[in-house]
Amino acid sequence: MIKTSTNYDMVKYVYNELEENKKTKFKINTYLDPSLEKEVEAFFEVKEALDSYFEKPSEVVISKIKDYSLMK
Repeated sequence: MIKTSTNYDMVKYVYNELEENKKTKFKINTYLDPSLEKEVEAFFEVKEALDSYFEKPSEVVISKIKDYSLMK
């Protein structure tokens, strides 16, 4: 694999934070380099796993926090 992008670029791509011109170049590179494409897929799998483990507070907890913050 020819290293044309960094892990940082991949993370930004996965989280849709890569600048538009870099995103286009990055997509082209994934089409041209199967090992890069596999690496990006692995990053997406990690992101999906992390997202599934993220716990969102219940509405009751959020409401209590808001109520408490208004008391001050």
